[in-house]
Amino acid sequence: MINPSFLKILFPWILWKDSGNDQNIYLTFDDGPHPQYTKQVLECLRRHQTRASFFLQGEKVLLFPGIVEQIKKEGHTIGNHGFSHKSLFLQRKSWIAEEIKKTDRAIEKITGQKPVFFRPPYGRFDPRFQKIVQDLNHRLVVWSLLSYDFQGTDPQKIIRTIQTHLHPGAIIVCHDGHENTPVMLEALPEILKNIREQGYHCQLLESVRKNKK
Repeated sequence: MINPSFLKILFPWILWKDSGNDQNIYLTFDDGPHPQYTKQVLECLRRHQTRASFFLQGEKVLLFPGIVEQIKKEGHTIGNHGFSHKSLFLQRKSWIAEEIKKTDRAIEKITGQKPVFFRPPYGRFDPRFQKIVQDLNHRLVVWSLLSYDFQGTDPQKIIRTIQTHLHPGAIIVCHDGHENTPVMLEALPEILKNIREQGYHCQLLESVRKNKK
């Protein structure tokens, strides 16, 4: 399922895509920080003068605080991706909340700011999450375009997937903390070039927050 945003009819409280500025899209990276790959992603984004949003795992935040500082310093958005990266689907509400809060505390200790955005591991959620994230003052974010960079070994396939399915307001998921990230890194310069050539602009998720509550 490349574009699951039709599900917003059932879950309107979740951010699937932006319905505001048609020229804006939102590049996001999951599962970091990684001591090598995240730095390479940041370097590529810097070269292409592009900003993105990084959904970080709490356990890795504790291991690599310097990279979290670098993400913040370079002007990217930092989101919460749970602490252990275990699926939160149908888990106890108290355990779900603690996975989120532990990651909030880890990120805030380094950056001085509590994340606004939360993406559940594997994008798995259930209706109870609406109350959980509301109580924690988060906005739950999923996506409308999955790059499938975690599958296979062909960077051209990742490029084609994004180029073919790119759409106005798209929230795109790539991975900077996955074992297959080197394949995504091969594809990333061409992805950023194609985004520009199609007339889109990469924005931070805060822009969606302003466009659509």
